[in-house]
Amino acid sequence: MTVSPLSGAHCGNHPAVAAVEICTRCGTFLCGDCVEYFQETTPACASCLPLLKGGPASVRARVSPLFSTVGLACLLAGFVVRGRAGLAIWAVGFVIGFAGLAFGVQELRLISAKQAGERGRGWARAGLVIGAIFALGFGLLAASFALFTWRAFGRPG
Repeated sequence: MTVSPLSGAHCGNHPAVAAVEICTRCGTFLCGDCVEYFQETTPACASCLPLLKGGPASVRARVSPLFSTVGLACLLAGFVVRGRAGLAIWAVGFVIGFAGLAFGVQELRLISAKQAGERGRGWARAGLVIGAIFALGFGLLAASFALFTWRAFGRPG
């Protein structure tokens, strides 16, 4: 004899009513009046259903490709501008570009955990692709500086 996980559970919104389902996303116990279904099989509460349906993309998802693109543009602009100004552009681009990459990673993790809407997936992926190109460029830049320093000043030690 198996015991239902809902035995004795009551609705999170109506404590006097027995629960019939559990929200897939947040785990709230739901009665027959409160339960809604995503794709006819996945139980959800009223506040989680829009996230499962794919509400609008979050700001984090939409700025991910923007920040990654600005970082990539700063990387390229740093080659054109000479001296300290070029180094400052690279520093700003480094921070902004990696922020875009981090936003994309964070958004995809939240989407996988069903804590963010599906509509942000495309934005986050675009941020990751542009961010990967940006990170590769900065990696090559760092390697070239290291090689230049090693050739100019010899091995440390």
